[in-house]
Amino acid sequence: MRSGSPVMVVDGLGRACRGELIIGRNRSEVRVINELRNYGEPAVHVTLAAGLSAGHKFDTTVEKATELGVRRIVPLITEKGKVSLEEPKRARTKLRRWERVALAAVKQCRRSCRPEIASPRTIATFLAEADPDDCKLVFATTGQRSTLADVLGKDNVRRVTLLIGPEAGLTDEETAAAVARGFVPVTLGPRVLRTETAGPVACALVMQQLGELS
Repeated sequence: MRSGSPVMVVDGLGRACRGELIIGRNRSEVRVINELRNYGEPAVHVTLAAGLSAGHKFDTTVEKATELGVRRIVPLITEKGKVSLEEPKRARTKLRRWERVALAAVKQCRRSCRPEIASPRTIATFLAEADPDDCKLVFATTGQRSTLADVLGKDNVRRVTLLIGPEAGLTDEETAAAVARGFVPVTLGPRVLRTETAGPVACALVMQQLGELS
């Protein structure tokens, strides 16, 4: 880039500015031309709570959910996830990496807000904290399930919480606990998706259903 090149800068808190790059001898700066609020942000507030799995699969979930406009991401410790983050130092290290992944995705997709990434917590804690006013969906692979169109097409939905299991899925008891807290079991179709695929696909389908990808 050279002096005079058009640039866009974001603060990650909802503000974006279009401007012109000014390159000086000792420093560079941006001359702001206009300011935009909530640039690239969807009108719907989506929270994605996803079960942690071994390895770096959650990095992909964070990256793609950020690109799709998710506002809050909650890493979950579940029975089948076989992931323990009880050591505070390890949990902080993971959280910092996810925050870096999210920031890079914000820059790439030109959002003005970086999503909140909550500290890892048990699914029981998450369910106890879930907002009762949100449209809450748990993705299940068995039992009686609704489609996203059935659930999201009824009301003017503006806040959605999605619950996705780890690579081995949620237990029947975890799903039942979610339903008891007001979560509606829904399906992603006849095929079983990897956990790093299921979360972003669920987010994309919700955004599409609510008119945020048109």
